[in-house]
Amino acid sequence: MKEHPDYQEELDRLTFTKVYMDSVIAAQESDQETLRKRQESTVAALDFKDSSLKYQDMLTHANFMKMSKDQLENLKKLRKKPYFARIDYHRKEKPERETFYIGKVSLFDRETQQPIILDWRSPLANVYYEGRVGDVSYEAHGETYEGNVSLKRQYSIEEGELQDFRDIDITTKDDLLQDSLSQNADHRLTEIVSTIQEEQNRVIRADLRKPIVVQGAAGSGKTTIALHRVSYFLYTLQDIFSPEEMLILAPNRLFIDYMKEVLPELGVEKSRSTTYVDYVKLVTNHSFTVQTQHETLMNILEHSDEEESILRMAEWKGSKEFQPVLDQFLQYMKKEFLVETDLKIAGFRVVNGKKIRKLFVEDYSYLPFYKRKEKIRQVLMSDVRRKKKVMLQKMTKKYDDELDRALYGIKDPDKRKRRVSFLLDQKDAKLKQIESESKKAVREYMKQYPNDPLPTYFRRFYEEADRFHMLMKDFGTDSDREFMRSHTLRQIKKKTVDAEDLATLLYLHAILYGLDPDYKAKKVVMDEAQDYSYMEFVSLKRALNTDLFTIVGDLAQGIYQYRGLKEWKPILEDVFRAPNYLTLQKTYRTTIEIMEVANSILTSMNANLPLAEPVLRRGDQPSFHSTRQKGWEDNLFEEYNRLRKEGFKSFVLIGKTVKECQLIVQSLEPYVPEDSLQFVQGEEEMMKDRIIILPVYLAKGLEFDCVFLVNLNETYAPSLLDRKLLYVAMTRPLHRLQFWGKEPQAFLLDEVNGEYYKS
Repeated sequence: MKEHPDYQEELDRLTFTKVYMDSVIAAQESDQETLRKRQESTVAALDFKDSSLKYQDMLTHANFMKMSKDQLENLKKLRKKPYFARIDYHRKEKPERETFYIGKVSLFDRETQQPIILDWRSPLANVYYEGRVGDVSYEAHGETYEGNVSLKRQYSIEEGELQDFRDIDITTKDDLLQDSLSQNADHRLTEIVSTIQEEQNRVIRADLRKPIVVQGAAGSGKTTIALHRVSYFLYTLQDIFSPEEMLILAPNRLFIDYMKEVLPELGVEKSRSTTYVDYVKLVTNHSFTVQTQHETLMNILEHSDEEESILRMAEWKGSKEFQPVLDQFLQYMKKEFLVETDLKIAGFRVVNGKKIRKLFVEDYSYLPFYKRKEKIRQVLMSDVRRKKKVMLQKMTKKYDDELDRALYGIKDPDKRKRRVSFLLDQKDAKLKQIESESKKAVREYMKQYPNDPLPTYFRRFYEEADRFHMLMKDFGTDSDREFMRSHTLRQIKKKTVDAEDLATLLYLHAILYGLDPDYKAKKVVMDEAQDYSYMEFVSLKRALNTDLFTIVGDLAQGIYQYRGLKEWKPILEDVFRAPNYLTLQKTYRTTIEIMEVANSILTSMNANLPLAEPVLRRGDQPSFHSTRQKGWEDNLFEEYNRLRKEGFKSFVLIGKTVKECQLIVQSLEPYVPEDSLQFVQGEEEMMKDRIIILPVYLAKGLEFDCVFLVNLNETYAPSLLDRKLLYVAMTRPLHRLQFWGKEPQAFLLDEVNGEYYKS
């Protein structure tokens, strides 16, 4: 690198950038005198020529550059690696070549407004990701700009020091990617922005006004690319959207902890990150315990007595055909809101009942039922306030006219006195009646409307047997439907619901009550989307009333096939209007050797799923190790130590079920140092420097340097579900995959081509 003719220039440029950043940071944090002294000492410390005046000018202007607290924090973090790439670009309309350094955040010269660092999300930076050296074009603000790229260069900068740089052509681009992929898991997640590939870039920058569905192979980077798209979205539409209006739905809380590293790097840490279960609980304020799809999956794998009935029920509750059933039920509930009696006060008709019904059915039809009810209450209150004065005037006039007739028409003084006294009392009573009834008339009238909480409607759907069977007439047999009804009612009695019921609860809540504005989101990211049911997509879209969804998943990893999607078609055609559909088939996570084994399992599914295409990265063949031999536990720990010495840092032992994992823990604890294992069952954060043990369903979306698939008691059967579980487990490693079991057939390895597996 030092022999490169541009080495000194690049060194100077990095020094310039760091000093400028230090000055801007100091300008935000120091008073003027402290800043002046600091600037003088900074310039005096520079040891290369011809730059002092340039630096002095720069420092003079730095104190004018005011920024927010968040921008300042980003700048401090950025100093360790200010930029990662450079392009030399010659615009058609400009005479001279321009040089742009690309980083995670923009930094501009206060005086010239020229970028010292160009944000990776900017339109011009797209040339770096998509364009070749030579003639290129890019779009910005609806215009197309043409020019020529004469240089693309990538940098390795660590802790503010220039380690290396390379000029990019097809060969070096592959080399740079290889360098990135060879890193350990804890370094890779935050460095993706510097190695975004063309197919990933197309996903990130796809039309932001449309929903997007991405079918991404295991290890294709779909999760982090989806988060980069959120970052690009916020950058491009920052005047319209704020991070707080973003909702990121992850498969479990473990995965949310895993994402924490990348969110601040992308400036999207203020987005709401949660699970579908937790989000529905929050929105509906429901206190039921949820039996998750993970628990249902475990029941399936452990063959519970009611397995088939539970699977059928779960499939129905999440199906496309279930939506019209709920809509029909809601029509029954709607009838209870169709109040048509007149609102009267002291004999006066204040509001016509037909008008009140029309308000609910037509005028406020765009609102949820209970918000329509509230609007009607407000209208009635307003009408009563407005008409009370008229009623009082009419009543006063009526009795004043009666009094006049009495005073001037009754000649007998006693009769006249009695009549006048009676009329005065009546007038006073009627006026008081109007005043009194006006205060409570609307409140009393509104009692004709329902006032039930969400759980009541949920229970009523299942409780009224004749109506339930009529609504569900197209689903299975009488006994199937009755199992679904009685099972759900038993759950409700225990204050428990199945995961599949959450879509029903959210759908009912959206139509009956609507969402609190604090829980609304304008942009939604759904990860591991193949595991969501059709009704979960529909309920979210209905509740949030937005089309701006980024949906990423892999049908090959659909381990919740009893409830999730078998194809993307229903989402593409029925749920969203004209969404973009893109695929990510290249896998960057694992080696060719590991991916060949995983693809063999995928092929054996006969599910017409596209195979992942591994990038050209070689590694060790996956290996099989027998647990029949005495002392296999010592052997496993020896393998762990050997791989640690090779420089690998993150290790996981994956069991098929929670029970299997418990057995693995019991087997290994006597043979390994104390506190070296961590059994993860769902909510806890993974600890560094521990050997993680977790069931396969929790491994989805995660990656580790080395993966040991351990099978002591529960073998993988040649079923579609078990093949998908195996595929998920096999695609978690970055570098090494080992099988530990009684025989290769326990992992279906007898179906895999090649002599890879030797004890």
